[in-house]
Amino acid sequence: MKDAPVRHAVEYAAYSAAKGMTRLLPHAAVRRLGRGLGELAWHLDRRHRRVTLANLELAFPELDPGERRRRARACFHHFGSAVFDTVSAMRFDLEEMCRRVTVEGWENVEAARRSAAPKGFFVMSAHLGVWEMAALTLGTYAGPLHIVGRPLDNPHLNRELVRHRQSFGNELLGKRGAARGMLRALHGGDPVAILIDQRVQPQEGIDVPFFGHDASTSPILARLSIRLGVPVLPIYGLPEPGGRYTVSLKPPIHPPELADDASDGDKERAIHALTARYMAEMEGEIRAHPAKWLWMHRRWR
Repeated sequence: MKDAPVRHAVEYAAYSAAKGMTRLLPHAAVRRLGRGLGELAWHLDRRHRRVTLANLELAFPELDPGERRRRARACFHHFGSAVFDTVSAMRFDLEEMCRRVTVEGWENVEAARRSAAPKGFFVMSAHLGVWEMAALTLGTYAGPLHIVGRPLDNPHLNRELVRHRQSFGNELLGKRGAARGMLRALHGGDPVAILIDQRVQPQEGIDVPFFGHDASTSPILARLSIRLGVPVLPIYGLPEPGGRYTVSLKPPIHPPELADDASDGDKERAIHALTARYMAEMEGEIRAHPAKWLWMHRRWR
């Protein structure tokens, strides 16, 4: 709902109140507050509760209903915590952020850099854990990171999010018509980050397996990786006790080498196989942390 000024004003007022509240509390306590509001949302938001339970039934048919319900509730807890975590983290300066983050797998960044040079490389993540902190961390140490994303419908909240994402030097690329900006950044030697775990419209996506079911997924990441010959680096950010974080960098996924005279069919099959590989990588990480992925989204049609 882009044309809803009253609703946007109310949402921004609620956000401002929450932001002011976080400044009065230690960061770790803010997470507990968010968890409590996630519990409230679990009881009040019936629509997203139904979507979450239906998605978990598709993804984990072997679990009994009670366990799926426990995981769904834990998901609400996590995202309540994650929202307040992101707002609270806006107070961090660069030194404080670095003090709170443990980075694992930095050698994989160096490997991606060497493989892609003189171009930049792609960074791939999911709506898992605290992905905003993962982007800030990588942009600080390897940036600037050019992040592809759709603006929020609420322009007031979008300004806040843009300010946060750019606070340590990262750049934003609008999702609509992003290919040109992505190419420009990569040819300039900078990394480009994109989240591809969410559903896209059938006319924009291809169907690849995700938790055993076809899921409409954007092929743009695989298409450009193959076209430019640059790898894709998976990255995930997870919250840790005491208001800390772990940012995990996985081995880069390299595109296949296609012959110059490869047919259009061969190219499309390679794009499909590479996109499926990306989704398998993300599925493995989500299975390791099932309560921390955005199950409230209608991923499967």
